[in-house]
Amino acid sequence: MKNHACQAKGGGGTTILEIVPEGSIVKKGDVLVKLDSSALENDRTGQLIICSNSEALLIQANKAYETAVIAKQEYLEGQYEQAEQTTQIEIFVAQEDLSRSKEYVNYSEQLATKGYIPQQQLVADRFAVDKAAKALAMAKTKLKVLQEFTKKKMEVQLESDIKTAEARMKAQKASHTLDMAHLAEIESQIAKCIIKAPQDGQVVYANVTNWHGAKQVIIDAGEMVRERQAIIRMPDSEQMQVLAKINEANVTLVSPGMSATVRLDAFPDLELQGTVQKVDEFPFPTSFFGSSVKEYETTIQINETPAGLRPGLTAEVRILAKHVSKAIQAPVQAIFEHGENYYCITAKDGRYLAREVKLGSTNDKTVIVAG
Repeated sequence: MKNHACQAKGGGGTTILEIVPEGSIVKKGDVLVKLDSSALENDRTGQLIICSNSEALLIQANKAYETAVIAKQEYLEGQYEQAEQTTQIEIFVAQEDLSRSKEYVNYSEQLATKGYIPQQQLVADRFAVDKAAKALAMAKTKLKVLQEFTKKKMEVQLESDIKTAEARMKAQKASHTLDMAHLAEIESQIAKCIIKAPQDGQVVYANVTNWHGAKQVIIDAGEMVRERQAIIRMPDSEQMQVLAKINEANVTLVSPGMSATVRLDAFPDLELQGTVQKVDEFPFPTSFFGSSVKEYETTIQINETPAGLRPGLTAEVRILAKHVSKAIQAPVQAIFEHGENYYCITAKDGRYLAREVKLGSTNDKTVIVAG
């Protein structure tokens, strides 16, 4: 027996739009049930918009990361080298200016001693030397700052920009992945609103009745079903089972693997062979007005299923709990108890006498007389 349940998620349940008639013979792949997927369709539309937006943000994050990587390469291989070369040129020019200024001041000192140039001109030439020396020192300091401080500062800043952009890119990628996963989940839920037959078989509605026969769960078009609620059952005609109830007085005599015979009210002349598959550990629940005697549900697997067998038929089950050859049996009504002993009535010489007997196994109809 295969159960086909509602797999669509929803707090308030899902409405059955279409369902094949009960008792229909279906083939593998046939549509059995169509559930209302309108709310899921709306969710998918909204989620598609969310996915598109997160994809756009992911593209922006990727571009920002690529830009940060290029910016670092641009500075180290372009802007820094350009600034370093410019500063080195400034040092070279300052060195040339200083060298010329020193030559001019030497020449001016010679001319000044001979009185060819005024003293003010000598002072100006000496000032030019000091100015050129300071310009050279400033250019060297500029190069040192560039190499030892500015470069390191820019490397740290640009590396920080790269890591920040990379973190944002990863976060946006994770967000987009979650959005796409949610979209896939919605589409999966929409697909689950169409229930198809996994095999050939006959459709049986998974209706539930209470103790007095009234339906508690109704399966039909327009009815609401919750998640994981069974909607349709499709019996496997090659693996039919019988559910029997064993009285608590006899449940210890039954165990899996025992042979059983099954007779169906619909086929009184047919006797089926079966095997006990399972004996429940706990008694079958009874209603408030039911008997106080506990019964245990037992599953019997029919070994060979004949054609025409359908679920829901009433059956009588006999389980072979023990086999005793050449045993003397007596109806349980022929045995009576007196004190701690058991007796049966026997006839001898026209008289009826109570004879003590030892009892063996019983099936509530007959009992084995051991001696």
